[in-house]
Amino acid sequence: MKKNIIFCSGGTGGHIFPAISMINYFKDKSNVIFATDKRALKYIPSIECEIKVFNVSSFSKKKIFSNIFSLIKLFVTFLYSIYFILKKRTDIVFGFGGYVSFSILLAAKFLNRTIYLYEPNLVLGRTNKLFVNSCRKIFTTSNNIINIPKKNLSKFIEVGPIIRNEIIRFSKEKKTLNNDEKTIIILGGSQGARIFGEIIPVAISTLCKNNFKIKVVQQVITNQIKKIENFYNEHNIQCKIFDFDSNIAELISKSDLAISRSGSSTIAELEFLQVPFIAIPYPFAMDNHQYENALYYKSKNTCWILEQKNFTSNNLSFLLLEIFNNNNDLKVKRKKMFYDRKTNTLDKIKKEILI
Repeated sequence: MKKNIIFCSGGTGGHIFPAISMINYFKDKSNVIFATDKRALKYIPSIECEIKVFNVSSFSKKKIFSNIFSLIKLFVTFLYSIYFILKKRTDIVFGFGGYVSFSILLAAKFLNRTIYLYEPNLVLGRTNKLFVNSCRKIFTTSNNIINIPKKNLSKFIEVGPIIRNEIIRFSKEKKTLNNDEKTIIILGGSQGARIFGEIIPVAISTLCKNNFKIKVVQQVITNQIKKIENFYNEHNIQCKIFDFDSNIAELISKSDLAISRSGSSTIAELEFLQVPFIAIPYPFAMDNHQYENALYYKSKNTCWILEQKNFTSNNLSFLLLEIFNNNNDLKVKRKKMFYDRKTNTLDKIKKEILI
């Protein structure tokens, strides 16, 4: 008999992309439901299962009255989650982090359902940390999680990053660096694309003044598209500017270098497609996990780090000149990013939860 599983995740890419991959993998083996928040609506076309959207909101240190309202909604969601788990005769609740997961996992704990967790970052997220005592196992991308409770060490199982199917399906060709033209892809994501659009074009124009031929592929927020396109055109820089592109795997794979935030999903995909990157960690990420993610990849000699407090056009252009004046460093980092495609993270998880 098939198990009934609720996968629950916050609506940001770092949480939702692994959840989507898991859902599409398990949907033929189990009866699956995806519980998330409204931020995930833009990703729903790629999810092939029943979806339940919960109306929850995060907490803020500065907004006291808003927090009271959020707490009320959290309690209501918890009560509804109890009803929902019972109604769906749920056997397993699988959490991917994010505040929307809290109420559902709390209800699962209250009803004594089996709980599994997945932690994509190098810092154990707050929701996962709250439920590490209650879960049966917690799956991680690395064995270097920096705040693992020692008493729960046996529950942590390293399985590697969960890569999106569209990235895995993309045929990875052997990389060769073009000495005449460099392609830089800029991935701003949902957290910070605006500042990328303000600083990076100026830095790249400086690079071009130093006789480098550059092609730019840049993700921006919608209202920046025309302005940034005009800037690159005025400086005779070939560009592709977009806010969303379904062929992102191909765009990444054809790039020599990426400039990106250091969310877990994005940098795992860069590693898979063997594209070295300049990490600019989002400074307001919970528990500074993006910086810890970037440090881990820097320790593997696959990236450079430029903190946002030092993120200026001058500093970035200096770093880019340093990188492209030393082609060997790019080659070394690309080789270091070799990813063993025979390792199937989802198969590992399936074996561990015995479905």
